[in-house]
Amino acid sequence: MLSKKRTMTVALFFLFLILFLTYRLADIQLISTTSFSKYQVNLIQESVDQRTHRFTINDGRGYFLDRDGELLSTDVRAQVIVFPNLYSSRWPIESVANILNLPTSNFTKIISELKKPAVLTLPKEISIEQMNEINKLEIPGLYAQLVTKRNLTPFANHILGAVGQDPDLIKRKYEDKLKKGTVTLHTKTGKNGMQYTFDPFLISEGETEYIYHVDRQGKPLFGLDVKFRSQSNPLYPLHVKTTLDKNMQEAVEETLDAHGVAEGGAVLIDIETNELLAMSSRPLFSSKTIYKHVDHMTSQQIPGSVFKIVTAAAAIEENKIQNNKLYNCNLNIYGKKDERQLGMLNIENSFTQSCNKTFGDLANELQKTDSEYMEKYAEKLGLLTHDGWQGKVYHLESFSHFYKEEVGQIYSSKKKSSDYKSPLATSQTAIGQLDVKVTPLAVANMMATIARGGVSYEVKSAKSVNFANGTELIKFEDHEKEGEKLSPYTVMRLQSLLMNVVKDEKGTAHALQALPFQVAGKSGTAQKGGDHRFNNKWFAGYFPAEKPRYALVIIDLKHDTVNRTIPVFRDIATEIMRETDS
Repeated sequence: MLSKKRTMTVALFFLFLILFLTYRLADIQLISTTSFSKYQVNLIQESVDQRTHRFTINDGRGYFLDRDGELLSTDVRAQVIVFPNLYSSRWPIESVANILNLPTSNFTKIISELKKPAVLTLPKEISIEQMNEINKLEIPGLYAQLVTKRNLTPFANHILGAVGQDPDLIKRKYEDKLKKGTVTLHTKTGKNGMQYTFDPFLISEGETEYIYHVDRQGKPLFGLDVKFRSQSNPLYPLHVKTTLDKNMQEAVEETLDAHGVAEGGAVLIDIETNELLAMSSRPLFSSKTIYKHVDHMTSQQIPGSVFKIVTAAAAIEENKIQNNKLYNCNLNIYGKKDERQLGMLNIENSFTQSCNKTFGDLANELQKTDSEYMEKYAEKLGLLTHDGWQGKVYHLESFSHFYKEEVGQIYSSKKKSSDYKSPLATSQTAIGQLDVKVTPLAVANMMATIARGGVSYEVKSAKSVNFANGTELIKFEDHEKEGEKLSPYTVMRLQSLLMNVVKDEKGTAHALQALPFQVAGKSGTAQKGGDHRFNNKWFAGYFPAEKPRYALVIIDLKHDTVNRTIPVFRDIATEIMRETDS
């Protein structure tokens, strides 16, 4: 009896096992062929891919141009593509070698070393004429094409950003395209920078590629030629015409490296158009550190004495400046002996030499009549709002030119308002310390606003989005920033103060007076709450001061004993003016 029960149990086990395996086989071959497992694998597509050899000429993703129409972070080159499995003795090797100016033996050796479809590694780049000559030979398995290749470390690293595969993002943002088959789970999307913000316009609508099919041993299926497949819509891929100037961006990148700015960066704005010409953040990211290294130019930083521009603007506007009134600049904001013994200074000289005591006392005077003056004037100068272009674009309600741009703050939301009522807290805030944080992009826009007379605009990083034939799809219009503005008189006084920082022999940026053009600006040093080995060192300015064209901000987030910001500003400004005048 016991033996019979065991037999029945074993029989039922095998029956259920057979039923399970049958269902599993049916699931694989009949039921879930296009969305197998929790990963929704398309088994039919995967099967086709296993039997297909391909070479991608263009991934179909849109690209970036600089303001003069030059490609950014992408190379397009004439190259020779070989499918080694189709190589045969019937190929006119000598003719191809002659076109490429190579010995026949060298050409044969290069091909024999290939294991899969690839671009030939040649001693030098081929011309369009050579490309056309090769294609006239009509050799099956050997083709010459303009191949698009994206740089692994993108030019203008943080501002342009990078691309990569993200199946979850595809499912979340591009469900319609996924259903239509215009994108797959392997389609590359923007990971950060403008690649991310402009992704809805740049995402591929289909690749341009050569494909051919093979059997299980990887040998070509005869009777099936190599096929050329491209996008069906001639208006794609789209491209974004940025406001960046390739030469100026290169100058910024090279200068930061030359002076050893390991953490920090630079922002350069065209004052007339309020367009971003160059922006660079250090350290650069790689494919492994893409989310570890943020863009310091669009994230909050402690400004230090650069923030005295806000306190000065408030004092001028509220009529608190008396040039005959002197402040004891031998003392710091704690009322103790300061490291720098500057003597008794009026407000103008205090700004020029960056006396903390003066601006701490001024802030406490202003606080008595208007407790909210600090935020009020920081807003007037555009430090507390998004400074990058934002607006509605088609179905995108809040389209932004800048990736994860932060806004500035005067006070921390984690503290009580009573924490800022003491005279010391007011003094610390007035000189850009305590909890004051702003972005270098906002500071650059503040300088551009002052230079042009007080009118503030959102900063653009792109002029337009265009079809493949160059026709504009979207044009980004200028956005004047809303809100109260400084009076013309206040702006004029600020311009004078900023010029004196460079002109005056005792000014903190007098070293820039040696340049062949006049600079106006403000230096700043900010103590950090964490690592006391380093400070934030700033120089924010514009040039030429008499007829402003460029606003430039430099920040070194690992300032030790070497002032890198002034030399970096000097070298970048010199190169920009050379570019402009040439």
